[in-house]
This record gives sequence, structure tokens and C-alpha cells, in this order.
Amino acid sequence: MARSILQSNPKSQILEHGYINIYSELNSKEKRQINYKLLYKSKHPGWDETQVFLSGKFNELVIKDAIVLDAGCGNGNYVIDENRKNIAWAVGIDTDSEFFSKNICLDEVIVGNLENLPFDNNSFDAVVSLWVLEHLDNPKKVFSEIHRILKPGGIFLFATPYKYYFPLVFVEIINSLRLNSIVNKFLFGRDKKDIFKTFYKANTLKDVRSLSRDTFDELELKLNQDPSYTSFNGVTFILTDLLLNLFSRMNITLGKPHIIGILKKKYT
Repeated sequence: MARSILQSNPKSQILEHGYINIYSELNSKEKRQINYKLLYKSKHPGWDETQVFLSGKFNELVIKDAIVLDAGCGNGNYVIDENRKNIAWAVGIDTDSEFFSKNICLDEVIVGNLENLPFDNNSFDAVVSLWVLEHLDNPKKVFSEIHRILKPGGIFLFATPYKYYFPLVFVEIINSLRLNSIVNKFLFGRDKKDIFKTFYKANTLKDVRSLSRDTFDELELKLNQDPSYTSFNGVTFILTDLLLNLFSRMNITLGKPHIIGILKKKYT
């Protein structure tokens, strides 16, 4: 059952209505991010947080009693947690057992490589992959494997960073100075062992369309904003909100950190 964290800002009551449920213990930085997402939602009801959006689409598009693969599962998957009642069997795969040692949302987890998935053709009704595509050195092979193991009409849902989100430029500079672990610890509370090499070879809309056009139908492919990356207090939240509004009016995409993708395996 989902646990809720207390929402400290009285202006937002969304958490009380279960807009974002919590399935694992959060550090203080992650709690801060959740709170600013909720506050942003209260100000912009038409916006949906990326994983909440994907969870709703999973419920809408994936058949009941589905067989689901979490590709690059790590220690949890919000979309699967939110839809467990509609999933008959959930399998996870990651490259090292250490990466999923705390995962309790899956029925089965195996060690393996996304470039050579150890499953039969047409095995899964859906594949979900959260914050994984940015780490792929050979995304073409991974897309091919996901297509192979999905049943005809099966759904591939994913979220990944947008390559040209403006703070990522700063992050790349930090990477070049070997300060990445320090910055991630300060901003997001992430330890060095939780930071993985990134390639960003599938991290623009053009990239995804190039990788998927011959084998998948595009149901949804868009950029999504998230204020929590640049909101550290009340002042920075207000500035973030103003900046995102300005970017939206000017149709500037570099203020949107996430790519949301929902693809459907073509019938042959």
C-alpha cells in the first residue's frame, strides 16, 4: 500500500487526494522535490508529473492481467506500483543484482543486458523503462530487443531526460571536472553508487522517432516540464514558475527536462 508524506505547504492539498503516492523511503532532497511538484500542480492543474502521467496512460492502454517487463528496473518503478492490480506478472531486469536489492514491486528480477534480453519473442504485453534510455550506448539494439519481446500491439512506456534541458549543459561541465558525485549529493541526496554513466543517444524527440519509426506506432511522444529540479526554496520556486511560463509562451523547449514516450508495437 502506498505511503504518503506530509505536505508542509498549506496552499497545496493535492497529496491528501493521492496525486503522488510514495512507495519507498525518501531522503530530504526527494521530499523537497515532491512538495514542489505538488505545489506546481496546484497552480497548474492541466500539468501532470511525468510518472503520474505515464501511470494513467498505462492504466488506459495496457490490457488487464498484463505480463510486464521493467527494463532497467533498479529499486522501484512508480508506474508498476500504481498499476499492480492490473498486472498478472511483473518481471524486472538490470545489469547487477546490487542495483535492485531493495526492489519489492516485482514478482521476479533477473540480471541481464537490455541489448540481449533473455526472453522469447512476443512474451510481454508492456515494457516500462524509467530513467534508463540516457544510459544506453546502443539504443538501436535495445529498441529492437524491446520490439522483439513485446506482443503485437504491446505498449512501450518510458521516461528519460531531454538532452537539451538547460541545466544538463551545466551537469556536463560538472562531469568534465569530475564533480558530478558532489553536485548530485548536494542537490538530490544521491550517493556515488547511484550515479551511472550517461550517453544521451536516445534523448531528443528526433532520436526516439528515428529509433522507433519502422517498428512502433507513436501514441505519445512529448517533452514535459518539472519545476522540482530548480526549486530549492520559495524564491527559487517562484522564479522557476515564472521562467517556465515564459518558456511556454515563447515555445522554448530547453526548460522541459523530460521526454515522455508511449509506443505501440506495430502489427505485422
